This record gives sequence, C-alpha cells and structure tokens, in this order.
Amino acid sequence: MLNKEDYEEPRCVLCMNPKSRIPVDRIMEKYDKHIEDGELERAESHLKYWLDEAKSVNDEAGEIVILGEMMGFCRKNGKKEEAFSYAKQAVSKVEKYGFGDSVTGATAILNAGTVYRTFGENEMSAALYKNAESIYEKLLDGEDERLGGLYNNFASALAQLDEYDAALDKYNKALAIMGKKENGKLECAITYLNIADLFEKKDGAEAAEEKISDMLDKAYELLTDESIERNAYFKFVLDKCIPAYDYYGQFLRSEQLKEMLS
Repeated sequence: MLNKEDYEEPRCVLCMNPKSRIPVDRIMEKYDKHIEDGELERAESHLKYWLDEAKSVNDEAGEIVILGEMMGFCRKNGKKEEAFSYAKQAVSKVEKYGFGDSVTGATAILNAGTVYRTFGENEMSAALYKNAESIYEKLLDGEDERLGGLYNNFASALAQLDEYDAALDKYNKALAIMGKKENGKLECAITYLNIADLFEKKDGAEAAEEKISDMLDKAYELLTDESIERNAYFKFVLDKCIPAYDYYGQFLRSEQLKEMLS
C-alpha cells in the first residue's frame, strides 16, 4: 500500500483538480480488516466501490491507488484475468493522468509488474520493473525500503529469464538497503534463500554447493535472531523459508525452524 506522502504528492496547477479525494487511509484500514476476518468477497466489493467512487470524483491518484490494491487482491487469490485487466488499466491510467514521473505512478507500475511475474509473464514483468526502477531511483532516497522491495522483485523476474548476473546485482542492492533497516532481517533472509536458488539454477547444485550453503547459513542466522519479534509476519516468513531447508537437505535446521512456528 502507498504511504500517505506518495498519495498526497503535489500536482501541477494545470492538472485536473478532483472535486474531492477518497479517504485512502480509512479505505485501506477497512479493507485490511475484511482480509484479517477472512471476508474476501466483502474486501473485493469494498475496493470496487471505492474504485468507482474515485472515478466519479475525478480523484486520479486515488483511482491509481485502488487499482494497485485490486491488482494485489486478484493476484493473491489466483484471479489471473482480472489481475491482468487491472494491471493494464493501471499502467494506462498512469500515462493518461500524467503520473509517469511520480512515486505514485512508479508504485502502480511495480504492482503491475508483480502481477505479470506471478503468472509467469517474466519479460513483461522485467520491462515494468525497469520502468519503475528508473523513477524510484530518481525520486526516492537510495536507502528507501520501497527501492529495496523493487530490487528483490526485479531480481526474481530476471532470474526466471536466466539473466543471472543482473539478478544477483539486484539482490545485492536489496540486501544493502534492507540490511540497514531495523525490521529488515526477515526480508534479507528471504533474499539469501532466493540467491541460493539462483546459484543452483546458474551453476548446478554440485558446483554451487559451497555458495548455496553460505546463503542458507546467512538466512538461518537471521531467521533465528532473537531480536526479531515472533509475530504473525515472522511465522509467515518462516513458513515460506522452511521448504528451502528441506529441499537442500538441511533437515535438522528445517525441524528447528518448524518448532519456532508452534
């Protein structure tokens, strides 16, 4: 979800002024509550209502924000065609409304890239990520977490396209940013495991055994760091990472991580 400062960035005085702005913070608060309660239909209906409302009051920024959330909802729930439709709308509206050189527009483009990556359209995904990257790198601080997230997503798409050196460069950029963040340890652990998979795909399991082991060590050290809060997100990340240790035959570590889930 966009930060408030993204949504409220200044616009050119010649641009169309909306009659009013939809209350993005309150909309997302209610949407998140529906998701937490497992009310998926109500969550989707809620977003659709506010998407129509944003259009009706000419709130261009609000429309792009809600399109981004619709993309995410459909992507996470396997609604491929709907996700593609919202992604195409978002990219088109970014250009139409003149947000092509803004954080708001770049975030919508990034979200569209993630839709395409999720459903295997990695060439389209990489092209969108490259577009978003050029904007983010120009407008955001070099240590902004949003830039770190983009690098991770971009790297994953490049790895699927067998562009291993470029992917590793993006992963390392993500680590450089997230490694400095107070709550970045879990994200770094995931990145290390992604790099392990990259090494295996690039060089083969036997040739890359030492490098893979090093990545697994680094990820495990972070996942078991006692300073990390054992909250729902922590368990989500553990659940996502444990299969990697099974896959690479580190069953003892896998069991130890599983115990941390209980």
